[in-house]
Amino acid sequence: MSQVHKVINLKTPLKVFGFTVKQIILLALGVILGFLLASKMPHDWKVGHLPAGLFAFVGVVGVSCALSFMTEVKPMPWWRNAFLYRLKLVPEVFIPKPEDAPLYPDPTIIEKSVGEEFYIDSDKGG
Repeated sequence: MSQVHKVINLKTPLKVFGFTVKQIILLALGVILGFLLASKMPHDWKVGHLPAGLFAFVGVVGVSCALSFMTEVKPMPWWRNAFLYRLKLVPEVFIPKPEDAPLYPDPTIIEKSVGEEFYIDSDKGG
């Protein structure tokens, strides 16, 4: 009789409420930054009849949500490089500098010479 065993995939990241720890930290930082930015806005600034701080809060939290889910699609260094190269902030052409080639074969390698006495058709054996 066969038994069914539960398989645990150890490569999956730890998730809390469907979010990874990195995503939760990014979302929390976005909410805190949005609240600070919204509280620092002057109270007399209005967009329609709503305070401008509300739109600042929603905008910052929305950007932090997008950034946190972008990290699930591709890693952060990939996104950083994509933005830096598209904005032309890093050079696209690299000119190599001449370097001395390593010495080959390396003189520090000492190969064992195979003794002929171990071969069957050697001249020394009698």
